[in-house]
Amino acid sequence: MPLDLRELSSADEIADAYPLMRQLRDRVREETFAAEVQRQQRQGYRLFALFDGGRIVALAGVRRTHTLARGEHLFVDDLVSAEGDRGKGYGRELMRGVAEMAKEAGLDRIDLDSRFTAKGFYEKLGFRFHTSIPCWIGVEELLGGS
Repeated sequence: MPLDLRELSSADEIADAYPLMRQLRDRVREETFAAEVQRQQRQGYRLFALFDGGRIVALAGVRRTHTLARGEHLFVDDLVSAEGDRGKGYGRELMRGVAEMAKEAGLDRIDLDSRFTAKGFYEKLGFRFHTSIPCWIGVEELLGGS
């Protein structure tokens, strides 16, 4: 059976993707997952799943955006393949699908923030790394608890 790439849009389709997304996003809870994705969808986020034999084997969450730093581009917020399926080419196939979507949308650039553990995967695809390092802080922590 060939691989099947499709967008997840209904609450049930999104909920089916939770176990795999949980491998990437440990802060997400099952009871709020579909609502969080749908909230992001209202802001342009699109969640795609790669199926093999009817089973979700990889997910990509993407959005078209424009920033001063990067210009117009497709940003990959989420990319994950099932732990037991890594190394089988699913991530590469999903990223090729994402690239086709970007091309059809007239975009010539895909950007993402990589975890250190995924750097080799993205390098093999041809991604170039820059010097920016994503970081965060809680607002109260920055304000000193005031």
